[in-house]
Amino acid sequence: MLIQQHTDDLPTPTGTMRTTVFRPATNGRFNAIIFYSEIFQLTAPIARSAALLAGHGFIVLVPEIFHELNPIGTVLAYDDAGKDKGNADKFTKPLEQHDSDTQAMLDYLS
Repeated sequence: MLIQQHTDDLPTPTGTMRTTVFRPATNGRFNAIIFYSEIFQLTAPIARSAALLAGHGFIVLVPEIFHELNPIGTVLAYDDAGKDKGNADKFTKPLEQHDSDTQAMLDYLS
């Protein structure tokens, strides 16, 4: 199945959250997956996995999970510095902010 990919900047209570959307290229209604990435954000393996899922007929949203803590578009490297930054971000971001991010994506999908 052919797919398309684009980004949307979703408003959340804690700021703009860049979200990459992978979806079938055809019109229609599709089930959706909110695909939270690893601590490194939207890396090539995450993008490939999201594209694979979209190719099976899903809309896949991949948010920048630490949008409050990094500039829009940040992808951390697979190295010690990236690992340390990602781990620090996961302990810094309060759980409630993950909940409000999820709500923003559900609102976008509806």
